[in-house]
Amino acid sequence: MSRRKTKAKKPNENKKGKEFLVISKHPDDYKPFDIRANKPICYKGDPIKGETGSIVLQEIENVGFSSKPKGKKNTIDYFAPNNVGILLSIANKALLSAKKIFQEKLNPNTVNHFEDDNKFGREETIIQNSGMMYDFIESVQVGIVFGYTALETFANLSIPQNYEYKSDMNNKGIIEIYDKSAIERWITLRMKISEILVKIYDTDSIKNKKIWNDFLEFEKLRHEIIHQKSVEDTKFYHKYFKRDFFRICEVPEKIISFFYEEYEGKEKTNPLWPWIINTEGGIPISYKFKAEQFEIIGNIYEGRKK
Repeated sequence: MSRRKTKAKKPNENKKGKEFLVISKHPDDYKPFDIRANKPICYKGDPIKGETGSIVLQEIENVGFSSKPKGKKNTIDYFAPNNVGILLSIANKALLSAKKIFQEKLNPNTVNHFEDDNKFGREETIIQNSGMMYDFIESVQVGIVFGYTALETFANLSIPQNYEYKSDMNNKGIIEIYDKSAIERWITLRMKISEILVKIYDTDSIKNKKIWNDFLEFEKLRHEIIHQKSVEDTKFYHKYFKRDFFRICEVPEKIISFFYEEYEGKEKTNPLWPWIINTEGGIPISYKFKAEQFEIIGNIYEGRKK
């Protein structure tokens, strides 16, 4: 099959539509190539109308540079990344680095720090320990901050454009109504997760799950980094050495997985889900393919024709 590049038109707009590559005919033939990529979309014929065909499209993005070697456009094409997947990937890499440092150099069950102190002079020992601790703290904080940001991004992207959230928490008895933009800006992440996402994804209360208490602890860790009231007080770093610390750092993936599993159980899919949560499948399927909304602009071998 010649892999074609197609472009989805935007009706009544002059803006450039999204560009896709026809990557396979059937979702079962698709193999994930990078967990940071957006999931493709599989368009299927309407089974009610007796249509059985399908097509799998992977979104393409490109960056054009001003330089023109040999007088030709200098453009790089790449498959569109998944915003949540990118953030989780950064967090996971940082935490893996932190775990490696801890296991090899800090773990009190395997490292005798008293003996290490006797290998060098006091000053040199402290200097070496300091660099090691700074590397560990940096990696931990990158993992926490980007993990929390991944959750925030997931929550905001999950909210439909026309969604409204009604709150009666105003102390004057006035019901406040928040649209998507106001929710993103003014509603806390814990409210988005426990109230709004639970309604959007039609799940059981997440507050009754053990993961909720872990999230509250994880959120404290993040706020201690972002909202430091005094640069002289660094005692909160000591939490990074608690026995269950790295388990708390796994909260972002576990929260997203909670909603994924609940949603998947209702036989629904969403292009928002990153591969990092489920690499086995879950390709979003749509039965709303309309040929007039797409145009062929080239193929994988010859490039763009326009």
